[in-house]
Amino acid sequence: MPLTSFTSGTTDPFNYHLDYGDADLDRRHLFVANAVYQLPSHKSWGSLADGVLGGWQLNTIVSYLGGTPLDVFSAAPANYNGLRGTPSNGGLRPNVVPGVPLYLNRSDPTQYLNPAAFVLPAPGAFGNLSRGLVRQPSIKNVDFSLNKNFGLTERTRLQFRAEFFNLFNHPNFNGFGNSVFVVSQTENVPGITTQRNGQFGLLNTDLGPRNIQFGLKLSF
Repeated sequence: MPLTSFTSGTTDPFNYHLDYGDADLDRRHLFVANAVYQLPSHKSWGSLADGVLGGWQLNTIVSYLGGTPLDVFSAAPANYNGLRGTPSNGGLRPNVVPGVPLYLNRSDPTQYLNPAAFVLPAPGAFGNLSRGLVRQPSIKNVDFSLNKNFGLTERTRLQFRAEFFNLFNHPNFNGFGNSVFVVSQTENVPGITTQRNGQFGLLNTDLGPRNIQFGLKLSF
């Protein structure tokens, strides 16, 4: 219950168990591997061909990072119980519908969460969605580079580098709309109806597309 990281309050100061769950920085799975391969020189190719094709160094970093928790909230307070103060947000957590999957697996990859899995708690009650239950998507990334040193003189070398970040241009999303409902105001006013947030569960930020950069370094 990280009350000093990204949080500024509790759901119920008399029942801290409601906010017990995985920390915001909890990442269950982390895999990073790197490899370096030096292409051999081939003198039999001749000096020109060997100078162009031989001696390249290939480098790669492969990463897999499991998703971190991101709390889901109803609007503040969408059940009109006048309660506020849920960590990181003014709203309350919703109820989870039993038997309904939290995540969607369909043709639209941006619709990450299933809106039908979340409903408002009864007025005056707290939602049963536990802290840290919903997690952001995992991150899969491959970086690659190749470089070669060219000898110009006895003491002068020129290095060429080509670097590819997110080599396969894989989309890595790291955020989604986490408010289930929207309301016109935040007070307990009878007769006002809540509406589902059309942006809820939609992946809305990413870590960027493939980037390519080239470089030359002269050493003397």
